[in-house]
Amino acid sequence: MAELTGHIQIFHSNTTIVDASLKATLGSRGIDKSGNEYIYLQGVASTVAGDWTVYDSSYATTRLVANSVGPIAIAMAAIDSTSSYGWYQVFGINTIARTDTVAANKSLYIDGTTGRADDLGVTGDLIIGAYSLTADTSNVATVYLNYPSVSNDLGGSSINYADNEIPSGAIDGSNPTFTLANTPSPAASLSLFLNGTQQGAGGEDFSLSGAEITFNSNLLSGSKLRAFYRY
Repeated sequence: MAELTGHIQIFHSNTTIVDASLKATLGSRGIDKSGNEYIYLQGVASTVAGDWTVYDSSYATTRLVANSVGPIAIAMAAIDSTSSYGWYQVFGINTIARTDTVAANKSLYIDGTTGRADDLGVTGDLIIGAYSLTADTSNVATVYLNYPSVSNDLGGSSINYADNEIPSGAIDGSNPTFTLANTPSPAASLSLFLNGTQQGAGGEDFSLSGAEITFNSNLLSGSKLRAFYRY
């Protein structure tokens, strides 16, 4: 059975100091008296305190941008060059996280501004292991971190459903075209029922282009058309 030893405490200074040379082994961890955990990493240009960064196996950082992949840490100081080193938070409560306009108690995603997080769902850009504790003030919020990471395959806006929708368009015996209130996503989620009978897509009974439905023939007056789909 392996012997567990835990991390060695190596705080040579407080977390706001930027080192111009290595003062600890890259990747070393430290815990403050409140239980927050930090990792010692190499900086990168333009980093400011509160930046969300991704770090690699060499413990070099990259400021967070869309589609990033890897473990995340928040810079505790302006560690703004590759010749600078310092502490980045990976666990606990962080009070300087750079954000867009966020509400309290929300999942967080990569923002369109480099180094920031947002609560607007973006497919693939969910930050796993992080959520807001407060709304932002001047683009800074308090967040909770639990060894966050991004994988570029999770997240996104919530799925919406249209059930028993009546597409717009005249059912008068001379019109084959109807319009849905939303564009089905995916298109294959659309189920159309004409007088209770499901219709075949892909030109079998109708074709779909965006939100527009075109039947192979005009619908008879008095017919009942209903649509079910995701968007």
